[in-house]
Amino acid sequence: MIPLTYQYKWSPKQAKSKSEAGAAGLAVTINDVARAAGISKSTVSQYLSGRYEFMSFETRQRIKRVIEELNYRPNALARSLKQKKTHTVAAVVSSILNPFMTNTIRGAEDYCKESGFNLILCNADDDPRQELEYLHTLVSKQIDGIIISTTARNNDFLQEMNRSGTPVVLFSRHVPELGVDTVTVNNRAGIGMGIRHLMANGHREIAFFVLPYSEIPVTPRRDRVQAYRDFMREYDLPLREEWVVECSNEEAFLSERLDQLLRGNGPRPTALFGANDLMTMSLVRLLKNRKIRIPQEMAVIGFDDWEWAPYLHTPITVVAQPSYEMGRRAMERLVQRIQNPLENAPPALEYYEPTLIVRRSCGESDR
Repeated sequence: MIPLTYQYKWSPKQAKSKSEAGAAGLAVTINDVARAAGISKSTVSQYLSGRYEFMSFETRQRIKRVIEELNYRPNALARSLKQKKTHTVAAVVSSILNPFMTNTIRGAEDYCKESGFNLILCNADDDPRQELEYLHTLVSKQIDGIIISTTARNNDFLQEMNRSGTPVVLFSRHVPELGVDTVTVNNRAGIGMGIRHLMANGHREIAFFVLPYSEIPVTPRRDRVQAYRDFMREYDLPLREEWVVECSNEEAFLSERLDQLLRGNGPRPTALFGANDLMTMSLVRLLKNRKIRIPQEMAVIGFDDWEWAPYLHTPITVVAQPSYEMGRRAMERLVQRIQNPLENAPPALEYYEPTLIVRRSCGESDR
């Protein structure tokens, strides 16, 4: 095979090298790429559009190398006008501070890169008004589709987006009345895993800390609270209403609620179950500040894993979600809806199974 660098002669009048031509802003066209690679323009176009399932690996690699050599940049505006697509999608998250969301978006972003889409990230902070402002902005930018961990307060707008040809895919949170594809986790199974693990380590008095679910009707919170109640009854464990602690992640409020629980006149729990990673992190810090030893004086388990949970003085046992895989799958479903808008397939609800990661925060080392 003739080496790529000799297949196409770049004019020295344009630049000292092919890469310098692109860097200098000279017009490297799709025809230039096709000639340099020794293939047709239509084949290069198919590669750029991500339609290369029938293209040989060698051809894909050849096009990739030439694009890098010539520093070719497709004209995104011209492509979007021709195809009526912007090749831009968005992800609206409830809180970018949440490690679960960060890992999920990483999975979505990686799939976008592989599929030729650009990703816009919006952090709504679980605020319905902020979420709606982002949705209006994204529609004005003519995005091709959106994945969202919604507040469930802008359902009418999301439904209109989906009906008008801008596909919507939910991740983590499920809103049945929206009638769109959803990728989430089996919350009930995860709570059951956690409670059974605490029972196996001798704990019956289990308090459950969860974000507000009465005013913000999103399914992970409601599902996890309901599962906690159901499993406590099923295993004949004491279920006290004051042990279902509905509170924000802000440590000032959480600290007050924890003190009420620990210093009240009623029975004191021997284990705390955090319904998300930020909640569990805060509980660990608050117990440390009060010099309450984990797990000797209080067991702790959390729903969601986070990066430094295994490296604490007492590594924290968690129920982990496959967040990266969920993000990839949500974006994959969105891209499928964008590329096949006429399929009219019914909305799919996909559940991922959680995993119990056993460390030492529930008394495991004492057994």
